[in-house]
Amino acid sequence: MNTHNVLDSIGNTPLLPLRRMIEPGMAQVLMKMEAWNPSGSLKDRVVKYIVEEAEAAGTLKPHHVIIDASSGNTGIALGMVASLKGYRSQIFMPVTKSIERRKIMRVWGTELVLTSGEDQNSHIWAAEELAKDTEHYFYLNQNGNAGNVMSHYWGTGQEIVEETSGRIDSFVAGAGTGGTLMGVARYFRNHDVKARVVGIQPATPISRIEGLLHFDGHFQPKIWDESFLDDFVKVTDDVALDTARRLAREEGLFCGPSTGGIVAVALDEARRLGSGKTVVAIACDRGERYLSTPLVPEG
Repeated sequence: MNTHNVLDSIGNTPLLPLRRMIEPGMAQVLMKMEAWNPSGSLKDRVVKYIVEEAEAAGTLKPHHVIIDASSGNTGIALGMVASLKGYRSQIFMPVTKSIERRKIMRVWGTELVLTSGEDQNSHIWAAEELAKDTEHYFYLNQNGNAGNVMSHYWGTGQEIVEETSGRIDSFVAGAGTGGTLMGVARYFRNHDVKARVVGIQPATPISRIEGLLHFDGHFQPKIWDESFLDDFVKVTDDVALDTARRLAREEGLFCGPSTGGIVAVALDEARRLGSGKTVVAIACDRGERYLSTPLVPEG
């Protein structure tokens, strides 16, 4: 009898090669399909890791409401994990983020508090204010909790090395909290994997590449350490959206704009490296949560 539950299905996501988007003479590009986690994004790893670590330490109590700031994916993952474990959850999210993500969170019973769209960090300030009440709230704090990094160190990073036998020449991921980049880069460094680590960020502070942070100097996640990166590339909304559409039409992978931006840079890396090399890129989340955004053409 199979006794696994939903939480057991988090992680161990496959690597899928791009085929039609690869031109002759380019390196192969392998997509790490984090979009195929049960709630639809890489944030499942982060939330499960932090919650279970806090349960083991006794800092998360049964009466606590688990809170965090999120552009959507962490909120969705938290809604799923909290509901399965019997906690209430509350998420602060900018009003500019997609309506689909609000609805998914509410299906899982998450209380959603919308904050200003004028400041890309408004939801963080709101969550940090409420987090001062430690009697009633447990602050997941994806931007500052080292568990975010470790979930990708022992999860994403270890899996990629095992799946490729360590033969990786470049790794590309988006910079939101920085957890994926920091965790994978640290695993590479500690296991003598010599791959280039490339981060991407939106070209502007107010962007349609939801889930990623433009590093404009006003806020930097505490877990962020740019010394782990070999390159940090800015990607425009148009490039990210167009590449995400191509990914669906040419490769059959319907992912969000952040994945589009990552793939655009991964393809540049593949052209630069040439045949015989390997690029691994993160497929962050599913495209269905962006149906009301410019990702989906009108008409």
